[in-house]
Amino acid sequence: MKSCGKTSIPILGRRSRFGGFAKSSTAEASRPIEALEADEGTINRKCEMILAEMDRCEKWTHRHIESCVLHGVPQVFVTKDLHHELEAELDRLLIEQLTFQEKKFHLASVPDEAVEQVPHNILDDKTCLACNADPCKWKLLCDADALTKRKKMLFRALVVAQKQMDGKTSMLNGSSNLFVSNDSIKELSEEIKDIDSTIKLCCVDEELHRTYASKTESVIVRSIHGFDTTVKRQNAIRALEFEHNRLIAKVVSSETIEGVLNWMLEGWYFGEWTSDKQVNTNLPDDLPSFDYRGNIISRAKNIQLSSNAEALRAATAEKETDDFKSMERSLRYGFFCLTFMYFRALHCLRREKETWSGACDVVTMAKRAPLSAERMKMIQEEKNVAFRKARLDYAMEKARRGEERKRLKLEKERVEKAKILQWKKKREQAAQRLALCVQRVFRGHIGRKVAKVHSLRRDRIRSANVFMNTCATAIAKVWRGYCGRQDARYIRKEMAEFLFAIREEEARDDEQEYLAMQRWFG
Repeated sequence: MKSCGKTSIPILGRRSRFGGFAKSSTAEASRPIEALEADEGTINRKCEMILAEMDRCEKWTHRHIESCVLHGVPQVFVTKDLHHELEAELDRLLIEQLTFQEKKFHLASVPDEAVEQVPHNILDDKTCLACNADPCKWKLLCDADALTKRKKMLFRALVVAQKQMDGKTSMLNGSSNLFVSNDSIKELSEEIKDIDSTIKLCCVDEELHRTYASKTESVIVRSIHGFDTTVKRQNAIRALEFEHNRLIAKVVSSETIEGVLNWMLEGWYFGEWTSDKQVNTNLPDDLPSFDYRGNIISRAKNIQLSSNAEALRAATAEKETDDFKSMERSLRYGFFCLTFMYFRALHCLRREKETWSGACDVVTMAKRAPLSAERMKMIQEEKNVAFRKARLDYAMEKARRGEERKRLKLEKERVEKAKILQWKKKREQAAQRLALCVQRVFRGHIGRKVAKVHSLRRDRIRSANVFMNTCATAIAKVWRGYCGRQDARYIRKEMAEFLFAIREEEARDDEQEYLAMQRWFG
């Protein structure tokens, strides 16, 4: 382990003397993982980068390591944590590779009996997959350019904030066009928000249609966040549908609330309102309308005037109804007379035609009159018309047979192309399955080798730990015995000195007692 020092560190990730990071010899090694996401077939290269970084982590002897593979920027990690995160990232990439390959080669699993069931427009590159039609039938929801111009104009008006402004929603619905500054700013802000919602709905609808019609695995979405984002097709469809439904619900709720408020204004639930709807009767414009507010005296007077006006309106409506009924009867009688005169004139014309033709005369019945030149021309023209019709039918029949043969030929070629495409797809799928099998076997072999190396390393570390624990235990035992013997020797020495001092003191006492006795008896 100690032999794999700084000489085994790859040049990628090593800090240079200028504070930067040295470049690798290959182009892929210097690119972060996020930069390779958009390219096709970059999963294998990312896996190789991660495996190389894992090998570098295994050979690294220090606690911390510098790496730019995981997040694309140089960072300092704990070596074990980085190894664990790289393993998780490798598992995620392998699962993503399997999912991508299953989606890419799903057409190869179609059986031979279902070849005729494949839609014809799948083979046509010009067919829109979202509309399932050629050409595409999708159209823009609104005129984005006109709304953008209107929005710019409203922004200019919002900056100016005039007291009298035209073109606001409430004025279009029929109210006054005189506003206080705060009210005008509020009206302009609400209209700008509505225009923004409409433009965003148009952009979301366009991107949703383009995503449904796309045949790639990933698409670029801009309308949701306001900047380009590369996401998977199914995730983009789900996000765009959610945003589309949200915007539609917002627009529908706003229109519903506006309709309810207008209906309440027309019904005089609050305020007064001039209705834009067409009434059933045509009222004259000179009739007075007394629908306004005032004081108590004027209100009573207005009630009486309103009652008189209602009576005038009722009389006028009844008179108009009688006029309409009389006009209807006159028109019906006139139509009957016209129809009767038409059939009578037709009958007289047929009768006079038979009389002047002389078909029923005795001379004409005995001997046919010679045909005139005009009659001969008419007969010849009828024969020519019949001949031309027969020739035209014959030519159309030949053209129809030729078009049918051409259609059958094109259909046969299309079926052959479909069979060739199915065969190619199946061959690619078989090759892909074989490659996956080889990769699985190879990864299993590498995994077993790595597992064996890890097992040997774990056993070696475990044996070293057992040996070191045994040695430490023996050394501790010897040291504790040596320390115990030294302590016992010191204690015995102290006890001996203590006993010797006691005995000396006793000897001195005995000697003094003996000398005292000698003096006493002497």
